[in-house]
Amino acid sequence: MTIVIQNIEFDLHQFLFKEVKLTEKYASLSFASDFLTLWISGGKQFEMTTSGSTGVPKKIILKRKWLETSALQTINLLSLWDEKVFCCIPSYKIGGLMMIIRALAGGFDINIVEPSANPMLLLPDNHDYSFISLVPYQLSKILEDELSTSKLNRFKKVLLGGANLNQNLLYLIETLDPVIYHTYGMTETCSHIALKKLNHGKMPHFKPNPDVDFKIDFTGLLSVKGFQTGNEWVNTHDIIYMYEDGTFDFLGRNDFVINSGGYKLFPEILEFKIGTIFKERGLESELMITSLEQNELGEQVVLIVDNSVIQTEETLLNLLRPRLEKYELPKLVLKFSPFPLNEGGKYDRKAMKAILIKWQTEGLENL
Repeated sequence: MTIVIQNIEFDLHQFLFKEVKLTEKYASLSFASDFLTLWISGGKQFEMTTSGSTGVPKKIILKRKWLETSALQTINLLSLWDEKVFCCIPSYKIGGLMMIIRALAGGFDINIVEPSANPMLLLPDNHDYSFISLVPYQLSKILEDELSTSKLNRFKKVLLGGANLNQNLLYLIETLDPVIYHTYGMTETCSHIALKKLNHGKMPHFKPNPDVDFKIDFTGLLSVKGFQTGNEWVNTHDIIYMYEDGTFDFLGRNDFVINSGGYKLFPEILEFKIGTIFKERGLESELMITSLEQNELGEQVVLIVDNSVIQTEETLLNLLRPRLEKYELPKLVLKFSPFPLNEGGKYDRKAMKAILIKWQTEGLENL
């Protein structure tokens, strides 16, 4: 097994004797080096910070046996064998860390690089990597470039996690050569606990991993339990719809639900609906649904689009009006670019909401 960090090649035992000197600029690589040193020297537990997508990030302890078992389960579920891994998402987040642990558990060669918007730019045209994990933002950037798309098509399997997917991206995924799996999970569950295949025999819903228990309370909030959680129930902020066969759809985060005129709206679902309409009309804008306080409605729905959409607000609303329920129709359309991202490369809804509130309270002319 060979491990490469920022073009420095090591074998497993070197991490016990050699310090990897990296500047603060390479936070992900430094974390990976420190983790490998602790892992190879026999560390039994590891401190991670949750994403903070819906609340304040918190530090939790994950045990080695949980991480190892989760990694081996993924290897079994995806039939990974003699892979060559390219890790280009943050190692200090659970998605990137688990790519490293899967390589360790499977004895796979791995190249760990600092995350970037289009990691294909770091690879030669004829690379032989077979397994990668991406966030949707990275995938969208890769697919904007023909050569980068060609490099991606040399992979065999791709994990895609971190955010909901828009209709345009889902359409493009079906044209790709590698098998793409959308993942569902969180730091507290040692990465994904459910998968949905998006092409080459795509699945309509998420399928839970074996031996993971789900329960839903009266509000629709999900709790999960399995070996990844030390067989303790973990309460999430997620609302799902579960089918009779045990598969499920992710509806949205409870923290982001918009209460407008007594109707509860999930931004993720509304974004998908609007994205589908945009796709049908040839509009390729990024979009985000959020809200602002409003006296009569409680909250009014706000649609944020990027600057590539040149239509007026009224033109866009006329486009949406026939396809959305009255209570779903945005009351305000604003342009903003680029959308803020968090450390994991996901759209940062909290940051966007803060920008919007500042715009409203300070009466600024432009968002």
